[in-house]
Amino acid sequence: MKKLHLIILFFTISLFSSYAQIYKEKYLKDASKIALSWLNDINHSSYESAYNGLAKENKDQYPKKVWIKLINELMLEFGKLNSRTIISKNFKSSLEDLEDGFYVLLEFKSDYQKTKNHKEFIILKQNDQTDWVILDYNYEFNSLK
Repeated sequence: MKKLHLIILFFTISLFSSYAQIYKEKYLKDASKIALSWLNDINHSSYESAYNGLAKENKDQYPKKVWIKLINELMLEFGKLNSRTIISKNFKSSLEDLEDGFYVLLEFKSDYQKTKNHKEFIILKQNDQTDWVILDYNYEFNSLK
């Protein structure tokens, strides 16, 4: 009887672990699509659309006109995008200084006209409507000048 309980327990744990992995992969895939679409918007000057994809925290911090002006200046500094590749994807249920939730961290290797060794970093979070939104966008690069 004990052996049967252990088998059932092991089976149940394995089943939940498999489901968790499936959801993790789905979250990574869905969030990556949103991030790439958002980056595409900023690379093609669709700044209002990109602004709409930001998390509420960002919209509260930056009024739309201010954010659009800042992102436009940044894109002028980078120049035209030649290529972009995702180099890492991570799912987290908690991040330091943030409430527990669903987060995806993405790192991209990007090739812009006016920069070298360019990397872009995006943190997405799932909002209360379970939509993925951009919580943070960051970058590092060396200037060609």
